[in-house]
Amino acid sequence: MAFLYRHKSKKQSFDWSKPLFGNRHTSSQKVLANTNKAIEKSTKFINKIRSRQLACADRAKSIPENATIRKEYIKCGKKICQQEHGPYYYAYWKDPESKKLKKKYIGHQMPRNNEVKDDCNNNNQ
Repeated sequence: MAFLYRHKSKKQSFDWSKPLFGNRHTSSQKVLANTNKAIEKSTKFINKIRSRQLACADRAKSIPENATIRKEYIKCGKKICQQEHGPYYYAYWKDPESKKLKKKYIGHQMPRNNEVKDDCNNNNQ
């Protein structure tokens, strides 16, 4: 900057309206851009959770009234994984025509209007 003031007779070629080091964004613009990205990511995440809730509710609507709903923890089947995953909700009922036990997956979340019979051990939670 000192070179601008040394030669007063020369015409100043420096434009004060432009940034000093090229077209870099200011820190406030970077913060605003990062905030917008975070808002977009959180909105997508919230929409994903809502769609899962709606899917669970739709699956629960097709379950008969005499069904028993259980919360289960399941092993994933990988040799490396020793954890039980869940809880997952399943509906069990006896089919009146075939007299067989039927099972249907509901989802990760239980719809609010149904009560859950907790058949799992408290040690798994």
